[in-house]
Amino acid sequence: MGGSWWIYIVIGVILVAMILLTIIPQKKRQKQQQEMMNSLTVGTKIMTIGRLVGKITQVNADNTLYVNVGTELNPTIIVIDKNAVGLVLENVAAPVVTPVEEPAKAEPEQEEIFEEAKDSNDDVAVEDLTDDKK
Repeated sequence: MGGSWWIYIVIGVILVAMILLTIIPQKKRQKQQQEMMNSLTVGTKIMTIGRLVGKITQVNADNTLYVNVGTELNPTIIVIDKNAVGLVLENVAAPVVTPVEEPAKAEPEQEEIFEEAKDSNDDVAVEDLTDDKK
């Protein structure tokens, strides 16, 4: 009896290892599934768990999706739960918002300089024409 305690330790370590090896990958799959659910937007092409392929036309707050499984000319809209999405085939990229820069105050000054230069060039051109006529 005194030497059999190490067998219980080995069995305990094996059980803990088996439990950890099943829980960690399951948590990883759940995280990927949640990220996929959060990325569903209008226009995303999906495949349901029933193997229907379509594009999302509307996303509702109650975790339902309106999916067009028909064609563009002959749409067939079905309503499914978000959990019924099996695979995202084509994800729609979010529109890139670029910040609008306000024009610097130096630009109007440059425009004024160009207008002054243009005015002075017009005077020169008029003078040249008058010189040619003489």
